[in-house]
Amino acid sequence: MPLKLRLIKRLLEVFLWIRHPKMVLYFIRRTGVYPNMFCPRTVNDKFLWRKLFDHDPRFVILSDKLACKDWVAARVPELNIAPVRWIGASAASIPPELLGKAVLLKANHGSETNLFLSENTFSEKKIDATIHDWLTYDHGKEHREWAYAHVERKAFIEDEIRPQTGELEEVKVFTHGRDAVRLHHIGDRFGNKWANTWDITADGELYISPEPDRIVPPNDAKPLPNTVDDAVSMARKLGAEFDQLRVDFIFDGEAWWLGELTVYNEAGYVYLPSANDANSRFSQAWDIRKSAFLNDLNLTGFRRFYASILKQYLERASS
Repeated sequence: MPLKLRLIKRLLEVFLWIRHPKMVLYFIRRTGVYPNMFCPRTVNDKFLWRKLFDHDPRFVILSDKLACKDWVAARVPELNIAPVRWIGASAASIPPELLGKAVLLKANHGSETNLFLSENTFSEKKIDATIHDWLTYDHGKEHREWAYAHVERKAFIEDEIRPQTGELEEVKVFTHGRDAVRLHHIGDRFGNKWANTWDITADGELYISPEPDRIVPPNDAKPLPNTVDDAVSMARKLGAEFDQLRVDFIFDGEAWWLGELTVYNEAGYVYLPSANDANSRFSQAWDIRKSAFLNDLNLTGFRRFYASILKQYLERASS
């Protein structure tokens, strides 16, 4: 590699560290390693890089729990999507007939904003306070997740997905384009939560991952749903337009439902050795050359210069 390119690379690395010291320190604290900010090579590097540079306008749609419904329906019409019954900003405008029904109150711009109205134990004052807290919280700013910061905040009510047989199960599929690399199978979220993790070969074969969830215990008695291949296939379709996307499904025992789409997995951190290993399949499957940032012809100033140098570096590194 030419000396000039190596020198520019080093200068840019130093510049990015100086420009974003809080994100660097937070990254080190969360992952235990130093980030490669100029040319990300690991999964966690790439999530940090995405936060800083890859501001794909489509990420705002994917991160919006309302807007993503139409986006998904247009691409995978066979996937069930919970109908929306109300959109608003205060409890006063919620139709009274929805309270106590099998519905779920949510916010569209973050995570962990769910209130099960079927429990019918919430006063209008409590619901109003909850909505206010949700809508005044800037999830994107707090977690440095660019896309969430640009979602127009709304509260909404959708039908609650209920099990047809057994219990609800979740399946989260990590995709890189049409390649699916990892799958999380989760159950009993509000009880004795369990999580089984699977890796997926380039040929599409699933096998129990040697890297299980580090917090939630596995449950060997819980096999994958018989139709899990359908979920993986739908995830591939939805992930095809992006260099990386996590697609979440809910399985009711008979049918698959949309969970959510995630561009910043767990706020952009994966607590697995393979996520900090540049040579793992998990890291190598993510090709940032397919990112919106490196294919944007309208970049200007520093971003244009940086993208040009990074593309040269990636081209030479891959040859």
